[in-house]
Amino acid sequence: MDFRQFRYFVTAAEELHFARAAEKLGIAQPALSQQIKSLEEQLGTRLFLRTKRRVELTETGSAFLQEVRSTLAQAEKAVRVARNMARGEAGQIDIGLVGSVMYESRFTHQLKAYSKEHPGVRISLHEMPILTQIDAVRSQHLDIAIVRDPIPDAALTDVEHFILSTQRLVAALPDEHPLSACPAVRLIDLEDDAFLAFTDPAGVGMGQALLDECRNAGFEPRITQKVSEIATLISLVAAGFGVSLVAEIVSHLRLPGVCYRPLEGIDAPSNLIVVHRRFERSATVRTLLDTIRNRKQPPF
Repeated sequence: MDFRQFRYFVTAAEELHFARAAEKLGIAQPALSQQIKSLEEQLGTRLFLRTKRRVELTETGSAFLQEVRSTLAQAEKAVRVARNMARGEAGQIDIGLVGSVMYESRFTHQLKAYSKEHPGVRISLHEMPILTQIDAVRSQHLDIAIVRDPIPDAALTDVEHFILSTQRLVAALPDEHPLSACPAVRLIDLEDDAFLAFTDPAGVGMGQALLDECRNAGFEPRITQKVSEIATLISLVAAGFGVSLVAEIVSHLRLPGVCYRPLEGIDAPSNLIVVHRRFERSATVRTLLDTIRNRKQPPF
């Protein structure tokens, strides 16, 4: 019993005329009759009542027809899914990210366009700590990680990565801060302020970037509170709990009570990095990676 016999049976059941069914299938009538007979023998029951003048389904044949149609439809769906996945047009992609990437309008527009072009692909986004993301890519719990540098070289062992986009660092200040009216601020002028930072481990992400820039400016920042999410950090700045350094794209987050100012005399780039497995086997994931990688970036 195979799908070919099922298709022969359905065509014969729909036509209720073996000569027309055989013509529709492109086979000889005796061959069709033999296939139906073989199917009935395998089932141990008759599917058709045949006389010289008419052909009709038995009660068993009618019930069998419904099930066979469902089986063929499911088989055709399985074939479509397999072919679409092989072409990178179906499946699921799990993406880990740092919260600030969602303020990168070029990336969000690209993701939206990709989803429209590949409606069979389901994309799930997971906000996670940077090192946790990279480990999850290695263990195949995530397909792609989008993190912010700096990242220790040791953390990138056995994975590939490339730059998604580059932004400048800016100061996030409460509106009531004495320097909020300045078009730009010197980082050293924030030496006596309380700083809000991210809960990144040493050497990683914006937590390390803040330390590096303050130390380069000649002081050790007085960090009074650490948070894990960008929206929380900006809310605390707006509430007057301190100042911070953030990527320029975060300035799209316009909360009452907060302002963003360039850093005077400091050219401090911050990169969003895409991390993925080496020799990625999923065509679906490769298609998205190629889309992101080939996207032309305007100069920083």
